[in-house]
Amino acid sequence: MKTNYFYQVLFALFISSSVFATENAVKEPVVISGTKFTYPLIEKWIAEYEKVNPTANIKLAVKSNGGQTADLNIIAHQPAQNELQPNQEIIYTGRYALLPVTNNNNPILAATAKKGLNKKELDKLFFEVVDYDNDEPVQKSKFRANIYSRDNQACASTALAGYFGHQSSEIRGKKVFGDDIYLLSAIKKDSIGLTYNNLGYLYDVNSRNLKEGIALLPLDLKKEAKSILSGNLDEVLNVLEANRVETVPVERIGFVYSNQNARKEVSAFVKWVLTDGQKFNHDKGFLNLDKQALAEQTNLLSERFLTLK
Repeated sequence: MKTNYFYQVLFALFISSSVFATENAVKEPVVISGTKFTYPLIEKWIAEYEKVNPTANIKLAVKSNGGQTADLNIIAHQPAQNELQPNQEIIYTGRYALLPVTNNNNPILAATAKKGLNKKELDKLFFEVVDYDNDEPVQKSKFRANIYSRDNQACASTALAGYFGHQSSEIRGKKVFGDDIYLLSAIKKDSIGLTYNNLGYLYDVNSRNLKEGIALLPLDLKKEAKSILSGNLDEVLNVLEANRVETVPVERIGFVYSNQNARKEVSAFVKWVLTDGQKFNHDKGFLNLDKQALAEQTNLLSERFLTLK
């Protein structure tokens, strides 16, 4: 009798430990890290995902958790050939646009209001290519300006430079370290300050209007894109999703992940972002992927995570 009781207790302990181990495995967080200006969107995705998946445990890494290994790293530029490890892949999940902005008292606004700046003029204004044999600039803008940009390794700097056919080291002016939001603080203090920034920082995502103290640089735009300069955030997003605008850089954002560390919790979240999550992109000033890109990324995700149980 005592022997039977012993085995019953042992069996109960075994079941309990199995359940405990399973619960711990489920509770292991999916950690996301990377480009900080995307954090408002990532936070929105996480919050909405957890509403429909209450047991999900997804964490956005902060600076103080620097030693934490991320399951997903956010990237917001096209990676160089040697930038990814052999076992790493990217799933793209959205897009963002960069608009040139200045202090609302800058004389350049009146000087360029009639025609707007074309891509070549923007190139001359923001980039400086030097002839190192003569130690002189190859191109020079006719407008007086102080250019502000992030450091050369920042995603936005890399994306901006790449769009205009340059290296990020060729962006003129002063480097601002920290988050991209600090670029707006810089131009608000400088009447001839110019910079580029993403829509989620340029516009108040609640009122959907351009933030106070700044003005968009006049651009040479076709008729169907004119409302970019006068519309609210939603109008700008709609125009950029419907048209390719030569004077406005648009870049993709995505998640970099390792095939070696792939988990079903990770793939489930990314799959949700590519489907239900897209409807929250506009809320934070980001563009959706078009239908073809969404289908391609969904198929890629299915292929890469096919063996996960």
